[in-house]
Amino acid sequence: MIDLYETHDPTLVEVIIESESFQAALDRIHYLDSIAQQDKHIAAKVADARDAMHKTREQTKVVRSRVHAETQVVAVRTQQQRDVRDQLLASKSQLRGKRARQQTALKLTRKQEHTLQTEAQAIAAADAQVRGRLAAAQSATDSTPSAAGLIWPVSGPVVSPFGYRWGRLHAGIDIAVSYGTPIHAAAAGTVVLAGWVSGYGNYTCIDHGGGMATCYAHQSSYAVSEGASVGQGQVIGYVGCTGHCFGPHLHFEVRINGTPVDPLGYL
Repeated sequence: MIDLYETHDPTLVEVIIESESFQAALDRIHYLDSIAQQDKHIAAKVADARDAMHKTREQTKVVRSRVHAETQVVAVRTQQQRDVRDQLLASKSQLRGKRARQQTALKLTRKQEHTLQTEAQAIAAADAQVRGRLAAAQSATDSTPSAAGLIWPVSGPVVSPFGYRWGRLHAGIDIAVSYGTPIHAAAAGTVVLAGWVSGYGNYTCIDHGGGMATCYAHQSSYAVSEGASVGQGQVIGYVGCTGHCFGPHLHFEVRINGTPVDPLGYL
C-alpha cells in the first residue's frame, strides 16, 4: 500500500482515500489495473491496425501501379493486334485485287491467244488459197521472168517486217500510209487475183512471170480486175484497213512459186 501511495499517482491516492476499507481499496486498484491493461492492449491493437493499414495502403499503391502498368501493356498489345488485323485485312484486300487482276489478265491472254489462233488459221487458209490461185494462174501464163526490178508500191516506213512472230509467219511487210493512198504495181504483169481473202481483206496478186508474184492486202478498193495486164507503177488499188487490220497500211508480199519471201530482198 505504501508503494502505491509513493507512486504519487493521483488516481491511486484518490482510490485509497475514498475506499471504505483496505480490501475495497485493493479491489478498486485491481479493477483499475485491469482497465489499464485493457487500454494498453487496445492501444497496441490500434497501433497494429494502423501499421497494417499503412502497409495495406502501400501495397495498394504498388498493386495500383502494377495494374496501371499492365493496363498500359494490354492497351499497347491491343493496338498492336488491331494494327496486325488491319494489315491482314489490307493484305487480303490487295490479294483479292491482285487475283482479280490476274484472272482478268488471264482471260484477256486466253482471248488474245484464241484470237491469234483464229487469225493464224485464217491466214493459213488464206495462204493456201493464194498459193492455189497463184499456181493455177502461173501455170496458164508465160513463165518468162520480168526483166525489171521491183519498185516500192507506196512510199512510207516499214512498221512490221517479214518474219515469224507469235508463232506464225508474217508473210510480208507492213508499210504505214494514210487511208486511200494509191497503190502502184511493183512490176509489170498480169492480175491473177483481185478479191476478198479472209484475213487479207481486199487482196490483189500480180504475176510477173518466172514464178514471181506480188500481192497487196487490206485495200479499201480495187483499181484493176482479174486478168488485166498492168504496167510497173500503175495504180492497182487504194490503201485501206479491210480483213484483220489495226489501222490503214499496205501489207505487201513477194511470193516465189507461191511461197512468201522477204520483199526487202527484191526492192
